[in-house]
Amino acid sequence: MSTFKHKKPTHGLSTEIVHSRPVSANGFSSQPVPVYRGSSTFFENTAAQRAPVNPIGLDYSYGLHGNPTQYTLAKKLAEIEGATHALVCPSGLTGIALVAQACLKTGDHWLIPENVYGPVQALARSLQADYGVEFSEYDPCDLASLTTVVQPNTKLVWTEAPGSLTFETPDLRAIVAFAKANGARTGIDNTWAAGIAYKPFEHGFDFSVQALTKYQCGHADVLMGAVLSNNTKAFADVERKNRILGLGVSPADCDLVLRGLLTLPLRYRQQAESGLLVAKALKQHPAIARVLHPEFPECPGHEFYKRDFTGFASIFSVVLKPEFTDAQACKIIDSLKLFKIAYSWGGPESLGLVVNIPDSRRRHLVDGHGRCGPILRLAVGLEDTADLIADLTQALQTNT
Repeated sequence: MSTFKHKKPTHGLSTEIVHSRPVSANGFSSQPVPVYRGSSTFFENTAAQRAPVNPIGLDYSYGLHGNPTQYTLAKKLAEIEGATHALVCPSGLTGIALVAQACLKTGDHWLIPENVYGPVQALARSLQADYGVEFSEYDPCDLASLTTVVQPNTKLVWTEAPGSLTFETPDLRAIVAFAKANGARTGIDNTWAAGIAYKPFEHGFDFSVQALTKYQCGHADVLMGAVLSNNTKAFADVERKNRILGLGVSPADCDLVLRGLLTLPLRYRQQAESGLLVAKALKQHPAIARVLHPEFPECPGHEFYKRDFTGFASIFSVVLKPEFTDAQACKIIDSLKLFKIAYSWGGPESLGLVVNIPDSRRRHLVDGHGRCGPILRLAVGLEDTADLIADLTQALQTNT
């Protein structure tokens, strides 16, 4: 029960309601960070309102620029990954676009791996068509290909580990060394490792981008990304671009991700272990030609993964035998009862998709006769592993 002392109103009712003071928070303490909402951020006086703002500091000048909930999330992400600077943005793709636009101008050139997340290729084509920013693709499994595509105007070398859909692990140390030798900045999509299983800044990267939509949120109900860096100058360029574009995130969504971070290591480990059990079971199935999981020695770049990573995610792909058609692969996915058909991963439910990639990307996956069957991508959630294996088994048996 709460008791309040009321003063005689000195203004009209509407004015009294708007200007009523909140109760004191003194003596109250709890785990969750308060959800600080507000577009207008109040200044104590005109001098405070006119004071210069440190663009990479805590800026409480306007709701779009930041609030304690948002900055607390950025701080926790930086602590997890070992970064000095961090900002949160509407999505992982937004984070990659911010890095690209901060590092590149008309006439510049950047390198992206051919196995990169598909929308990054679309981003590169858009920057080229609209702003004259050139790009080239390189084979992350053959670093000699970097030397054939690097140019004097190369300003950014982007990578992803493991590669999207096919899960190759490149020699990240060599990529960073190559970029530095050519005066280019470096960035990595570190979503798969969730900032836990790989520490980019210990290996010299300028930027790390993550889709917080995945494991950090953990409940498949938030879209958000983050850009992290240990390079103050490089990060200031990203923060400036972020402000110019007017990008912001909801403090309520930040609160949901903060909630997810409390169980991030536990969920990441549990889902990874469940995913590996599913991958091992599929490895024995007669319909499967190979399983693309960095934990398996036959996965390209396994030696680099074992050298640089301390864990693995719950998402991987399987290659069906060459005699399978795309239509059969679709029927297998459609026959699954527990796996939902959807993009993303890291939520409580398991997901499955038929992968569509060009033949040029299948060259590392062909058998001795130059053939490669359809590819299925599976993201394992929090269901019982035995149930997931049984579901996959019935779907494969029904359609073979």
